[in-house]
Amino acid sequence: MMVLKVEELVTGKKNGSGDAGEFLPEDFRDGEYEAAVTLEKQEDLKTLPTHFVSLGEQQWETEKQREAELKKKKLEQRSKLENLEDLEIIIQLKKRKKYRKTKVPVVKEPEPEIVTEPVDVPRFLKAALENKLPVVEKFLSDKNNPDVCDEYKRTALHRACLEGHLAIVEKLIEAGAQIEFRDMLESTAIHWASRGGSLDVLKLLLNKGAKISARDKLLSTALHVAVRTGHYECAEHLIACEADLNAKDRAGKTPMDLVLHWQNGTKAIFDSLKENSYKASRIATF
Repeated sequence: MMVLKVEELVTGKKNGSGDAGEFLPEDFRDGEYEAAVTLEKQEDLKTLPTHFVSLGEQQWETEKQREAELKKKKLEQRSKLENLEDLEIIIQLKKRKKYRKTKVPVVKEPEPEIVTEPVDVPRFLKAALENKLPVVEKFLSDKNNPDVCDEYKRTALHRACLEGHLAIVEKLIEAGAQIEFRDMLESTAIHWASRGGSLDVLKLLLNKGAKISARDKLLSTALHVAVRTGHYECAEHLIACEADLNAKDRAGKTPMDLVLHWQNGTKAIFDSLKENSYKASRIATF
């Protein structure tokens, strides 16, 4: 008994040799059966009822129709430009839309530092220098001495005055810090404020009774220090508060002498620069 493959039955060919099989019925030879089956499938597709259309095609048609309706609705809702009033309305609507899109960045304020553990002296002095008020408040609230100092006898008040930390200076004075406390060079808080150039701190110290005529180890007054360091706003305020313009330091210099010395020194520097520039220009011409 001969066994045939499905391919041989459909195509009418035997063993891939290409010859028509004589053992097959005549209707099955030369691939006629295969062509007939394909034709029948095409005819069946034509006769399918409409409800056999794929669900995906129906959804695609529905979405396409919906998009067309939305587009038409948006066009109908647009403002019509018929006169100047319509133009103004359109401009106002665009401005509102622009403002609505612009988001104002929300700047969050830093949360206040909460200090619960005890604060030692080095941390307290460092906090006064770095403007860390919560640390200073914790140290003072524990009934510690506000006049503790480092190896150079500089207190937290000296450091805060140098850096211009007004809130810490106020807190230290409220806690009983001595305004006339002297460091190793006998400078007081008013000297440190003048050296740092903080006019607000200087005004606070003077209002709290700081001695304007206090002298350090070099016999310099706060006015000497302000002029020497170039903080002329502080110097002007000290002069307005009747600081002594004729007070002499250990070198015999008054604040006015320092000003003249600075002016002469500056003039000499500029003259030297001018002369060197002139010589360079002469050399460049040759």
